Amino acid sequence: MFPRLPYPALLTRLTFTGITALTLLGCDPKTTEVPVPEVRTNSVFIINEGTYNQPNGSVSVFDVAAAKVTSPDIFQAANGRPLLSNVTQSMTVVGQQGYIVANNSNKIEVVTLPSFKSVGTITAGLKLPRYLVAASADKAYVSEWVTPTFPTPGPGRVSVIDLRTNTVTRTIVVGKAPEEMLLAGGKLFVTNSEENTVTVINTATDVVETTLTVGPAPASLALDNNGRLWVLGNGVTNYSNPALSTKGSLTDFAPTPPYTVRKRDFASDLGYLARLRTNGTRDQFYVKTDAAVYRLSPADAALPTKPFLTRGSFDIYGLNIDPNDNTVYVGVAPTFTAPGKFIRYTSAGKAIDSAAVGIGPNGFIFY
Repeated sequence: MFPRLPYPALLTRLTFTGITALTLLGCDPKTTEVPVPEVRTNSVFIINEGTYNQPNGSVSVFDVAAAKVTSPDIFQAANGRPLLSNVTQSMTVVGQQGYIVANNSNKIEVVTLPSFKSVGTITAGLKLPRYLVAASADKAYVSEWVTPTFPTPGPGRVSVIDLRTNTVTRTIVVGKAPEEMLLAGGKLFVTNSEENTVTVINTATDVVETTLTVGPAPASLALDNNGRLWVLGNGVTNYSNPALSTKGSLTDFAPTPPYTVRKRDFASDLGYLARLRTNGTRDQFYVKTDAAVYRLSPADAALPTKPFLTRGSFDIYGLNIDPNDNTVYVGVAPTFTAPGKFIRYTSAGKAIDSAAVGIGPNGFIFY
């Protein structure tokens, strides 16, 4: 893996399903019926990052009821051509459309659901896009690194996108290497992963309102069931001088001024790819590292020290929780040149099953 190059990791419950409808290619006896995949309810999209600097990122579909992967590469199956995504970073569903963010390809592929047919590509002006969140059916925000984080990260930005025309209408300068974002109380909260800050943008004016100090290397955030916002700081490992490493942390605050923050530290740093996720009722948080998943309640007095589940192979790459039944989905990436897999666990941490998918499964989208 390349921990400081632009690749890879809120998310809305989205479901997607398998392959059913058939299209006839006419009456020519030489033609055959070709199955046209469709995305149906009670399914999961698996976001497969692909090999860094190779356009082989993809999206797989898992049918929950059938307990099987019904399409290893749904875009290829639906469109007859590859996604051509160099680092498939994330995907967001807005209404009847899906927005697939291809980080190193500087584009967002737009598909219609349930057919998963491509209906457009957003490319103009995008620079290393990471995550997209929708403020409405017509407006979205996209975090962008702008420049690679190695060797020296520069200021990032958030672009405002008109979803009616799929065009960028405005850019907002934020901190270095912005990652995941969250909308709450008319504000957009942006994690700046190469700093220890969260940028707060007023969504009525699209102007930066303030910048909050949190733990080092924040990259993900979530709301709890009381409306408080929690930010995971991954911490930083200094390999040349371990004494300069910083610890991982959780910071929480009400998403309204004066943004009084409380920060608590883990025992050590959590790794560059650590992420924070929550269950459907938002009363349980899950923290992913590369070797373990921890679970805690927002009401807990102390941060967890015992993992909810572990993998000694240090290959945990993606994590999300099915909001309907609290099934835990863990993406596993043994390498970035061969297919990965995902494992499903019960809410008690017992493995249910697993399935092979694309390279580097970094996220799960439920519909």
